[in-house]
Amino acid sequence: MSKTSTVPTTSRTLTVSLPKDRPNVCVGADTYSIVLKGSDTDEKLSVMDFLIPPGGGPMPHAHECEETFLVLEGEVVVFCHDQRTLAPTGAAVNVPGWAPHTFHNLSTVPARLLCIISPAGLEREFMEIGPSVATRTTPPPPPDPKKMAELKKQMPEIAARYNARVLPPDTFDFLMSEEERQMVKNANGE
Repeated sequence: MSKTSTVPTTSRTLTVSLPKDRPNVCVGADTYSIVLKGSDTDEKLSVMDFLIPPGGGPMPHAHECEETFLVLEGEVVVFCHDQRTLAPTGAAVNVPGWAPHTFHNLSTVPARLLCIISPAGLEREFMEIGPSVATRTTPPPPPDPKKMAELKKQMPEIAARYNARVLPPDTFDFLMSEEERQMVKNANGE
């Protein structure tokens, strides 16, 4: 057995996250519960719990950090580069840094994903762009077309601050049916 003095140590303390204390933010039709912030992990990673309604999912984008999703409930379709991949309950998906991607819930039931982001930082972007809600399951406020238009204009600048880029909204349309594209538009109040 090694001596205690030779075991590496840290000045960081244990972090415990309880659901009642987590910030919850709506990004489009989705609700993201921030389980662990970068400030909890020395910016090494962040963890989020995503609730994605039918038609929900983020706009096409790319960012420096890696994202790993574990689909806890339901299913999502992940679009990355020029591929479309179904991720059902239990699937784990890793999106490499700077890969153009998005995901959508193209089913009729909500999906729930656990997302690990490394290094941390995107959780701060989400908190900047989306309104806060009380809980992980609180529905998003109704879309305000004026606020949505203003946010769309600001998104490239906001994303750049977090080492991310917003891609054209039709980036992955060639991999979706017209019905699926309409489902996504409806979920986002378009």
